[in-house]
Amino acid sequence: MKSQNTPIVVTGSAAQVPPEIANQLGMVILPLTIVVEGKDYLDGIDILPGELYQKMRAQNIEVKTAAPNVGEYYECFTRIIDQQGCDILCITLSHKLSSDYSSAVNAAMMTSAEYPMNKVTVFDSLRAAAPQGLLSVEAAKRLHAGETIEDVVQYLMGARLRSGLIAALDTLDYLAQGGRIGKAAHLVGSALKITPILSINDEGIVAPSTIIRNRNKLIPSILSMLAKQTSGSKKLDLSVMHADAEEKAEALRRSLNKLYPTIDIPISEFTPVMGAHAGPGLIGLGYLYK
Repeated sequence: MKSQNTPIVVTGSAAQVPPEIANQLGMVILPLTIVVEGKDYLDGIDILPGELYQKMRAQNIEVKTAAPNVGEYYECFTRIIDQQGCDILCITLSHKLSSDYSSAVNAAMMTSAEYPMNKVTVFDSLRAAAPQGLLSVEAAKRLHAGETIEDVVQYLMGARLRSGLIAALDTLDYLAQGGRIGKAAHLVGSALKITPILSINDEGIVAPSTIIRNRNKLIPSILSMLAKQTSGSKKLDLSVMHADAEEKAEALRRSLNKLYPTIDIPISEFTPVMGAHAGPGLIGLGYLYK
């Protein structure tokens, strides 16, 4: 539960924050919009990510996504202030991936003009999916512990560079359909049964970081990359994610539990912000370390 006057963390459904954790910390989760064959659905309300991925498997459908717009952010911010009278820290998707950040900034300016006694701070996570969620949850915990928004933003500036994702695609088909790889690359990659592994860089751009040619080495490769990227860490938070690939996600978590037996590792469905382009079958993880 949220303490009286503790600032509230707002983030999007793309951050994959488990509902029970969001409720416990008093976080507000704004749903992104998923457009399937021209019809709008609110993520997690009108359609679950798993439902979307099953639709994508069953038929060749056009899927687009949209972050909350200025009006939706403004309505959210003003509702929080009207009902609870507290300040707000909004943690958005990377501005390299979405208009989420600019919409939130514009809404924060409008809100501040109307409510000058309340502070609305917008922070660009430079991340998406599980790492965005891990940053948002940690921010909420620190605010509950009594840190100021300024303190938490200072922490986040460094922490976002100690967070990341490692995600393996099941197929190149959806990247090819969306024009994100060329036909030649698609044909060669499919023929060679190449599995790209995606990561997100310090600028907030998602790109392939390596490829593997033996699917039996998929989980060991993810574990190896995680160990390399978090080498020397004193504390590690992890979250497994998948796009309609729960059995593979469970296998990944079991492997992680053997290496990190003291860490509680949740599993969440991969955000459609990227899953709409990457396609079903993806597995991976998000991490945040100190």
